Amino acid sequence: MALSVNSLASSPRFVEAMAAMAGRFAMQFQSNPRLSRALVCHQRWLLTQASFALYADYALDGSGTGLTATSLSDWVAAAGIASRNTAHHFVENLRAYHFIHVDAASPRRPVRYDIGDQSLAAMHMWFGANLAVLDYVDGGNRSERHRVKPDLLFRVQPEFARRCIADTVWREPSERIGLLQWTECGALVMDHFLELAVRAPLKDGFYDLGVLSVPAMAERFLMSRTHLQRTLKKAEEKGCMARSGPRRGSRTLLSAQFFQEYCAWLAVKSAVLDEVFESVVALENTGVCSHAQERIKTPA
Repeated sequence: MALSVNSLASSPRFVEAMAAMAGRFAMQFQSNPRLSRALVCHQRWLLTQASFALYADYALDGSGTGLTATSLSDWVAAAGIASRNTAHHFVENLRAYHFIHVDAASPRRPVRYDIGDQSLAAMHMWFGANLAVLDYVDGGNRSERHRVKPDLLFRVQPEFARRCIADTVWREPSERIGLLQWTECGALVMDHFLELAVRAPLKDGFYDLGVLSVPAMAERFLMSRTHLQRTLKKAEEKGCMARSGPRRGSRTLLSAQFFQEYCAWLAVKSAVLDEVFESVVALENTGVCSHAQERIKTPA
């Protein structure tokens, strides 16, 4: 049976695994910031998942239009994720950085895109890491199944993306969670807090994260120092965090209530992934078309 939102949100092992994954993605960001920026704020995460879903559906069995600027903009605009202009700009950036390229068999209009090898490897890494989180919670073997059958990414991710985008709780996080999630690279800051919180002492309803340098975080995650300071100030005003001690050298305290709220939100995504994964592997017909077989790579 797939893990529920409540069982994940209340599991210490889920929090530990999410923190470990956050650390892994932070290292990935340092090694390839341009590619990693696809997942560093909530809007980009949604755009990336929608883009890959369109591509994967077509690559797997030729269904749908494939990844085109029009198909992406139609989907995300209807869901209220981004404007059509934002979606088109997103596709243009992916193409400019060679994360996607025009499919050799694409018609002239609309232009259909193929995924570059580097981008595909990154999606395999993301998929495997998220499956490993679920495995850590219940001792399952999802990530091993993916290693043996990498086409699972193509068969699970499209439905996962559709359900996440349709889920209002995931698509539109609460105001407090959204403070960082909607901010460029803000998800990396929250991931950093998550890493620290699982090892931090809890006292009077707050996790003591220690002395954190805002300028250092801004530099590490390629953010505007001023914008990060303003965002963290808003987080303080909303009760997400607090400061202890003199201004210089003050310690950052993360609200345990907000921490649990954030973990419960993360559990929504993981529960969707587990439900879709379980339904896909239960199917007996797992044939893959020849085009998809050429595109599916074994994850690193």
